[in-house]
Amino acid sequence: MSDQPSIVDTLRIVRGFLRLARKAVVDARHIEAMIEIDTLMQIAQAEAERQIAIIERAAGLSKT
Repeated sequence: MSDQPSIVDTLRIVRGFLRLARKAVVDARHIEAMIEIDTLMQIAQAEAERQIAIIERAAGLSKT
């Protein structure tokens, strides 16, 4: 048995960090100065969410 987190758990951690990072940028009112970086973080967050959904759907299908 491994203590290593699953890929879905890892993606959820990454998604959480991206949310926090984007919130920090907004809270510091640097959004205009960092619009490109925020956009990239938003894309990464959306991709993490998409991958989580794909993996969870695949896991659900394999159990049926």
